[in-house]
Amino acid sequence: MPEQPERPDLGLDLLRCKWRVDEATSPGTPAARLAGVRRENTEILAVIITAGRGWPGHRLVGERAAHAAALIAVETPDLAFQDRVLPLLNEAVRAGDADAKDLALLTDRNFVRHRRPQMFGTQYLPGQHGLTLYPCIAPGELDWRRQALGLEPHAEYDARIRGGHTLLAPPEPGLRTALEPGAL
Repeated sequence: MPEQPERPDLGLDLLRCKWRVDEATSPGTPAARLAGVRRENTEILAVIITAGRGWPGHRLVGERAAHAAALIAVETPDLAFQDRVLPLLNEAVRAGDADAKDLALLTDRNFVRHRRPQMFGTQYLPGQHGLTLYPCIAPGELDWRRQALGLEPHAEYDARIRGGHTLLAPPEPGLRTALEPGAL
């Protein structure tokens, strides 16, 4: 049985943020509403990081809430904030306090937003003929990097993405990525 998190109240705040995004992505909701929710969620995560003096990991907020924090960071419209929290999540993963799958997702989203090739093959672009994998650094070593983080081979991940993807909001105009909720 998992231990009780140190700050379940902060965990509940993070889960509420996820629920707000889920609600704002329902059909017919204006895009401006979702953008506003993502900005507000970024502010909430920033306060939680400051209050907890680092990444809100499993010990502080629980596994589900730590994952919600990672999704907030992935979806934030604030690239500078994403740049600041990526090393915090990396440190938490190294300490065994966060999920490496979340780190892969945030790393790739951050690299894509900086228009750099991704590391772990989690980001796709929609096109006329379906999804296209966003370019990767050293594609021949992709599975090795994924395995180092405990991720499944890319071919398995790719099959799941293509089998039923959900598009997240574009990190910036003209660039869209597809991710299956909980795929990593």
